[in-house]
Amino acid sequence: MYGTLALRPKALEAHLPIVGEEKIDELHRLAEPLRGLRVLHLSVTGFGTGVAELLNASVPLFSDIGLECSWQVVRPTEESAAANNAFYRALAGAASEWTPAMSEVWLRYSAMNAGLLTEPFDVIIAHDPQTAAIRSFVSDAARSRCRWALHSHLDLSSAEPNAWALLRQHSDPYDAIIFDADSFVHPQLNAVPVTIIKPAIDPLGPRNMELSADVIETILRRYGIDPNRPLVLQMSPADRGGDLIGAIDVYDRVRRDVPGVQLALIALHPPQDAAGIAYFDETVRRSMQYPDVQILRGVSEVGNVETNAFQRAADVVIQTGLRKGFGLWISDAQWKRRPVVSARAGALAQQVKDGETGFLADEPEQFAGRVTSLLQDRQLAERIGAAAHNHVADHFLITRFIADELRLLAGLTRHAR
Repeated sequence: MYGTLALRPKALEAHLPIVGEEKIDELHRLAEPLRGLRVLHLSVTGFGTGVAELLNASVPLFSDIGLECSWQVVRPTEESAAANNAFYRALAGAASEWTPAMSEVWLRYSAMNAGLLTEPFDVIIAHDPQTAAIRSFVSDAARSRCRWALHSHLDLSSAEPNAWALLRQHSDPYDAIIFDADSFVHPQLNAVPVTIIKPAIDPLGPRNMELSADVIETILRRYGIDPNRPLVLQMSPADRGGDLIGAIDVYDRVRRDVPGVQLALIALHPPQDAAGIAYFDETVRRSMQYPDVQILRGVSEVGNVETNAFQRAADVVIQTGLRKGFGLWISDAQWKRRPVVSARAGALAQQVKDGETGFLADEPEQFAGRVTSLLQDRQLAERIGAAAHNHVADHFLITRFIADELRLLAGLTRHAR
């Protein structure tokens, strides 16, 4: 048995004022034939990632509507942690020296965790590729008595060939593979039924719950931000693909037309390889040229409530780059009616409809022009922010994710129950 996470109970009915009675009734209808279904979610970590946020929000709601749903975190070793990180980077298409020795470590780690899987389940959902090989090492009886789904939240479309070949060897036998977006699917993946389930935000969680003006101001001042001056915010992974330096370039142009504007950069997921550390150090050096640029480290310095406050205080949220992932923090900001200017990268364009729920930009001058317009035209900013909020309400709330996964579970178990 792995470490089962003890989660605070949540009630689906709490979402009634947000999504309405019709959608709540639909979820109960979808869940009714699945009551008592034993579902296990496996992940690499229990906090600090988009996967952890999603499971923390959804697993208690599945339990509330009658499923026996649990979330367990696989057991790591020091050796396997390094291999997992390298595997992740290689599958994401980043520069990574994926070696046969790393493959052996990953397989040993998977076999160790397979030996810990002793409880009976009807469906096991393995989250992210790092857990994909566990299925291959469980006993034949354990493998056959339940259905297996792999939910890859990672963009595999440009995976490093050797890493992709290893993953495919262990993912092809799954009963279903889930991706966050069509564009994340590897072009050679054709042996397993693919389902697209977009991620979602929790409107009642600490990252999106309502905050008073006093709380927001206190948090801003704690981090050196003047709440009385314009604020531009970018949240990004702390690597070259997240383009934190690009955000500083945009700010440098905007400040010429908007005196007193500030830039806050929240560096998500501290860099773990030499290239990422070097890029982050370069970002810090560049930021020191501007007294009104603040860099904060996510998780270690900025938690969910602080992130919430920064997004609510921001006059404009930008995303100048994103190499991998969905960038769901953009939907968090849009839910708070913040206007967004984003690159055409990853799944960002699914959240930002150009000219409707935000603006898309291709280079720093265009970014700066859009940001300046939103800072100087309050009516435009409010119109874009309202449309963004409605778009998230229709497409990116946790209740929609619950409905999509219930349909997946029904399909997986229809012939097995």
